Amino acid sequence: MIKQSIAVTRVVNSCVLLELDGHPVLTDPWFTERWWLRRGEPLGLRIADLPPLAAVVVTNPATNHWDLRALRMLPDKDIPVYVPIPHMARQARALGFRRAERLRWGQTRQIAPGVEMRVVPAGRTLMWPNNAYVFGAAGTRVFFGGEIAEVGPLERYRAEHQAVDLALLPVNGLRPVFGPRLVMDPARAVAGASVLGAEVLVPVHDAHGHDPLSVLFRPSGTAADAVALAGPDVRVVDLPPGERWTPAT
Repeated sequence: MIKQSIAVTRVVNSCVLLELDGHPVLTDPWFTERWWLRRGEPLGLRIADLPPLAAVVVTNPATNHWDLRALRMLPDKDIPVYVPIPHMARQARALGFRRAERLRWGQTRQIAPGVEMRVVPAGRTLMWPNNAYVFGAAGTRVFFGGEIAEVGPLERYRAEHQAVDLALLPVNGLRPVFGPRLVMDPARAVAGASVLGAEVLVPVHDAHGHDPLSVLFRPSGTAADAVALAGPDVRVVDLPPGERWTPAT
């Protein structure tokens, strides 16, 4: 059961502010657009709106998950930054984040008092591994997968670990014109949340702006589609950017 001390505020794409028993964690930071990469939805929070963070966790090196310009503007460079690739850790340390660390699948960390984190396999994009993260706090387990395409990794995780209570999974099914899908579509997100045992799914990686990359990458679903596909075992919360969700919402 999701405790009242858990809260979610979606910023944009897979950038989310997770409040885990009073400890804020920022996922997949993306605050600054590029001319070739647009949000397609409002920015839910500015960097100045963020509370003091316990950690930053990142799933993959794409610019809309790993915004180095935004990281440079974070005021507290003493927080840990967890990434899937050594080069990303070096980039973060070059910006002053001396506690930046590359984490492999299966590794665990205590990121704050009473908050445990496990790194979970989330497939690969080209040659690069994608990290997902499971947080345990205040008796609630939260799964965050900002860049995951298939249900299979979630099935393998669930075969060896207990169910989660809350899942954040991508829904826009983004894929290149030629090539495999990069992230889950709505049906896979709902199925993945069900596999994980989650009672609530909060869709991420939803919108995709009109920009030069739109010629090459096409979405195939939205959070609203996931709501329509939800079954009796999973509640889907279509969370607009900037709106804070708690179990009482």
